[in-house]
Amino acid sequence: MKKDQQQIYGFHPVMEALLSGKTLDKLFILKTENNPQIKDLISLARKMQVSVIKVPKEKLNKLCRANHQGVVAYTSPIDIGDIEMIIQSVFEQGEVPFFIMLDKVNDVRNFGSIARTALSAGCHAIIIPYKGAAAINEDAIKTSAGALHHLPVCKVMSMGDAIKLMSASGITTIACHEKTETSIHKVDLCRPVNLLFGNEGNGIDPHLLRMASESALIPMYGKVSSLNVSVAAGICLFEVSRQRNP
Repeated sequence: MKKDQQQIYGFHPVMEALLSGKTLDKLFILKTENNPQIKDLISLARKMQVSVIKVPKEKLNKLCRANHQGVVAYTSPIDIGDIEMIIQSVFEQGEVPFFIMLDKVNDVRNFGSIARTALSAGCHAIIIPYKGAAAINEDAIKTSAGALHHLPVCKVMSMGDAIKLMSASGITTIACHEKTETSIHKVDLCRPVNLLFGNEGNGIDPHLLRMASESALIPMYGKVSSLNVSVAAGICLFEVSRQRNP
């Protein structure tokens, strides 16, 4: 457990933490546990965008040596944002929406580095999936130079639904990858935009790629055909900043 996280164990303490509005990062549940109370706990946790992980008893015993009752949770070191409320707030403030969406970017240092750059470039929030994203822990916060305490991070159950929400709000999702011919420098980034980046190994999920309104690449002139995701994100984020602040 990282020093900026608190461990909570036992059914009632964890349920109380959720009901009181405490931001939880992960909830570990005994894999064989299947009683109605636990089902209610899982349902509430998922509704509040908490990652629920079912594990064997040995894993829970390793995480917590106390009487955990098959339930162990960790608080999040940052508050998790609500994407709908943030979109509404950005429009109400008369600003042009600028978001970045990370599809299962799971390296904490990449995540922290992207957050630091995103905040510096004027991005309004980072959107990540409920499952498969990098842990928001001490390493991520340290790499972000504290940016994660200031830039909202929104966990969503469905990245596809988030893209649909963006589209309905007049925000264009632009998939940033190398399998296209349109340069990021030729894309209009002064309008409301959401930049979508993929996983370090597999890139953007094909389903999300099809849902994106447009695609863009970073022109490459050397013998290297791709960039680290945090470097690529940095280039694209500051291209938005350059276009909006000529």
